[in-house]
Amino acid sequence: VAGMPGSEVEVPLFYESNTEIAGIQFTISDNPDWFVGIEMISHIDDCFEVNSNDVNGDLIGIIFSLEGCDLAPSESASHFASIVYELSPNAYFGSEIELYFEEAIVADVNGESLPVDTIGGSINVSMVGDVTSDGEVNVLDVVSLINFILFVEEPNDYQFWASDLNGDGDLNVLDVVLLVDLILD
Repeated sequence: VAGMPGSEVEVPLFYESNTEIAGIQFTISDNPDWFVGIEMISHIDDCFEVNSNDVNGDLIGIIFSLEGCDLAPSESASHFASIVYELSPNAYFGSEIELYFEEAIVADVNGESLPVDTIGGSINVSMVGDVTSDGEVNVLDVVSLINFILFVEEPNDYQFWASDLNGDGDLNVLDVVLLVDLILD
C-alpha cells in the first residue's frame, strides 16, 4: 500500500483457512511509528462485529459474530477487513513503514484456538507517479522517468516503483503515457 504524509491509508487484511473461523484478534505494530489506526472496516456480511483501538502505537483489532456466523474456509487469500490508518505528516517521502502482524488469536466455531501463521506488510510513503518525491505529480516526474528509460540516470527502488505506473516491472513509453495522462487529468 502507498500513502502520502498526512493522508489516510486503507490497508487490506486477508485470511486463508481450511476450517471455519468464528473470531480473530490481532495486534499490528508499525516501524517507524508513523501511523495511528482510525478504524477497522468489515468486508464480509453484516453478521460480524469489527472493533479496533490504537494503543501506544499498536493497533489491536477484533472481529467476531454476535449471531454465530463464521468465515468460510478458503484456500486462497480472502479479503475480510481493512484498517484505515492516518499517516503522520512527519513521514518522509520514499520511506517504507513495516507493518508487523503479531499476537494473532484465531477461534474456530467451538471457541478453540486454531494454529496461526501471520505475514506482515508495508506501506510506502509515496504516490505513484511522484518520481521526484516532492509531493506533486508534474512534468519534472516525466523528465526523470525519461532519463531512467534512456539510462541517463538509474532509479533507486522508490523511484522505480513510482515510475512503473502500469506495474509491469519495466520502465518504458507505456509508463510515460500513463504519467502524462495522470498529470493532464
